[in-house]
Amino acid sequence: MKRYGRYAFQAILLAVVLDAFWIVCVAGFHSHELMVGLAATLLSVAFCLFTVRKLPLKFRPTLSEMAEIWRLPFNATVDVALVTWVLLQDLAGKRAPSLFRSTPWLQNADTGRGTARRVLATAYATVSPNLLVIGVDRERGQMLFHQIQADSVPRIIQRLGAGGAQ
Repeated sequence: MKRYGRYAFQAILLAVVLDAFWIVCVAGFHSHELMVGLAATLLSVAFCLFTVRKLPLKFRPTLSEMAEIWRLPFNATVDVALVTWVLLQDLAGKRAPSLFRSTPWLQNADTGRGTARRVLATAYATVSPNLLVIGVDRERGQMLFHQIQADSVPRIIQRLGAGGAQ
């Protein structure tokens, strides 16, 4: 019964968030807009609950892991400047070194939290233009990534389980 209470709480929270998002996007409170928004919200909530209950999803991030997103604007700004510098050097005739690198990955558990850490690290890292995560090799304990310009592994990725770059 406890699980159904959690599903109900998640459904209500999702419905409120989706309704608020709908109102912000539509920017109006006309009855026909609210009715369409309500129908879209109900279909979205039903689909999400069906998916969560039927598929074996292993994604259980903690709030602190999701809160690491605050570092993204700074990382992206620094990487945009870095990539711009590399572009200017490339235009001047100095070819950019394209680097395939790896770093130790310390979180190898095949649990919901381990999956969440790998997914969040990949998503957070790939936002910045200098770093593209290829994947995490759990068997060897390595995160594989590509960089345009050699740079250290971002702090946001280290906090999710990566070691120093090799």
